Amino acid sequence: MWIVIFLACARDGTDTAPVTTETGTTPPSSTTSTTTTTPPELLSRDDGWLRGDLHIHTTYDGGTEDVATVIELAEYLGSETFLSAHPEFSGHHLDFLSITDHRTVEQQSDPGYASDALILVGGEEFGSDGHAGTHGISEFVDHDPDDDGTTLVDLYNAIEATHDQGGTFSPNHPMLPSISWPWDTRDHDGVEVWNAGWALMAPDNTIENVDTWEAEHGIAASPLYRRAVAETGGGSGAQALSWYEAQLMRDIHLAMIGGSDRHAVLLPGFPTTWVKAPTTDEAGVVQGIRDRRTFISRTPASVQLDLSVSAGAETGGIGDALTVTDDSEVTIQVDVSRAEGGLLRLIGGSAVDTDEALEHAELGVVLEEVEIDAERFTHTTTLTVSPGDWVYPLVLESLVPSDATEAQADAVRRIAEAAAATGEEDFAGLATMAAEFVDAEVLVNGAECDPADWDPEMMQCFPADASGLGSFYVPDLLDRGLNAWREDGQITDWCLGAVGSAVLFTDG
Repeated sequence: MWIVIFLACARDGTDTAPVTTETGTTPPSSTTSTTTTTPPELLSRDDGWLRGDLHIHTTYDGGTEDVATVIELAEYLGSETFLSAHPEFSGHHLDFLSITDHRTVEQQSDPGYASDALILVGGEEFGSDGHAGTHGISEFVDHDPDDDGTTLVDLYNAIEATHDQGGTFSPNHPMLPSISWPWDTRDHDGVEVWNAGWALMAPDNTIENVDTWEAEHGIAASPLYRRAVAETGGGSGAQALSWYEAQLMRDIHLAMIGGSDRHAVLLPGFPTTWVKAPTTDEAGVVQGIRDRRTFISRTPASVQLDLSVSAGAETGGIGDALTVTDDSEVTIQVDVSRAEGGLLRLIGGSAVDTDEALEHAELGVVLEEVEIDAERFTHTTTLTVSPGDWVYPLVLESLVPSDATEAQADAVRRIAEAAAATGEEDFAGLATMAAEFVDAEVLVNGAECDPADWDPEMMQCFPADASGLGSFYVPDLLDRGLNAWREDGQITDWCLGAVGSAVLFTDG
């Protein structure tokens, strides 16, 4: 079922007061925000910023389309036909794609595994008892080499085997109750914090689920994971962000990544992972992930996000580690484009000395929140930090754009509510909603797709997929509903626009 590609997540937190943590207070001492009339294209491929999808399936395991078709779908975002209908995507095509079929790398030997337009990043969706994305590999990594059930030793060996191939290892949808990652691994490279639509098919994980997992496996779950599961009300993706924060608090510095987890119907690149790659090839993309120079946006053509930090004579950006002393003053600049009317949040926290101390420590909190009042926006702030502190940026977009009609606003809110109500086995409401916006004849027979019939307010078929189920672009307005932001269990006026890997302050 194609709907299994989706998860939902959100994050609670609106307190903008100075933050007191285990190691002290990290208050902002001065802030400024500026706007310009500069075009909204903030990030350049010439500077190494590449965009792509790190979680895709084909007929080799889990998907409904063959390798060549999936690659062609990803390429089609840059086609003349698509751009004539969506000029806002001009220059915003995908640069890389990682096909990560479950427990196999055979797709990389397929005759259709080739592209002149995309960097193909070798990968596998590792595991059965918990999944992970492995990127930059060409040899199979086994989750149960002894055929005696997956163990923690198997997982550490798998991470090592991935690294031996030059690859990276990142748990996928770690809080999804049926395929969770309570394993106490601490040498992985990233976390998939955004899987498919932010508001789709991801109820909160629960402490009871973790207890059951422990009883079934006969081992203790990671205390970092258990602490994150205690954060409820935003969905399992929000809990994935909390797990990311808990790991930062124990000095585990990771990349944030995202993936469409496409099996069928919807397109690669929604959401999009941006990587600042030192070279424009597979090795460069993987190195960018390893260096944590990543952020995730809702679509390839939506929010762009950059962050720079000055700490004395040292400077850095998204995902970097900077050396500071106690109570150092640092300057942070966040640049955002294509998110006018949204909110920028700086999320921060501090280290704790032990796993036990984490149980009652506060995870990341909103250090600052500012309104984004232009298509190109810069916010500068000064913070006082100490070794072990960290900060990452998050952008919320308006769920309903200001120029939406009353009927459009009603549609996007209904989609948001239907998406948030989905579960791993319950998507009837969302399917009913989606039926209003898709041509059912093309859905069941992709060969019927004709771009001449595209309606800008409907899901638009892609002729690249001419066999079996059709594949569809979701217009931006509807996509906002699929990525609605929840707090305290309720849909808010926002959707997630972008979120970036943390900067960690260290003592060298």
